[in-house]
Amino acid sequence: MSEKYKSKRERRQRMLEALPDGLRDHVSLRNVEAVAALSPQAQMRLLESIQAGLVRLPRAIEQLRGDPGTSIADLLHPPAQVEAAIPAQPDQTAVAQLVADRIQECFPNMTRVSAEALAEADAMQVVRAVAAAHRQIFKSSQVRTDFVMLTLYGVMRETLEQLEVIIEETPALRQSFEQTYEWRKEETC
Repeated sequence: MSEKYKSKRERRQRMLEALPDGLRDHVSLRNVEAVAALSPQAQMRLLESIQAGLVRLPRAIEQLRGDPGTSIADLLHPPAQVEAAIPAQPDQTAVAQLVADRIQECFPNMTRVSAEALAEADAMQVVRAVAAAHRQIFKSSQVRTDFVMLTLYGVMRETLEQLEVIIEETPALRQSFEQTYEWRKEETC
């Protein structure tokens, strides 16, 4: 059972009150759990950084989680690799193989060579881009946070709803989907 808003707020308020005096005034309830999880050394370094002008706490908290001894200078002006919120681009060959796999699921009579060629075609560029983005989702260390997950889920749900509208409005697409899903049902039985 998920925690109710009121009890979560009360728990976070207690955590906030347990932080060192100077730090309490600078930490929002949204960030209090992450700050409370830091070691006392990291909490003091965070306070020193705030006093030196730190504005963006989440990035600094993440740095301090990995290295409680991070210098104030690095917290104020993080190195380039820390600023990169999106993981490295996925292997394009693996993405093309994933797209070819999906093509063969939808069109089981298509040869592998044809599916691979189609996966690499310009017409499938948008599919490859979406497949690459989907692979990146699960590499993100932030995907399991409520803010990121709820927002991501909303975006994905809206995308599916828009695709379903296009399918419903296009008789040929609707027929293809009906045939594909009948095939998939037969395969799983």
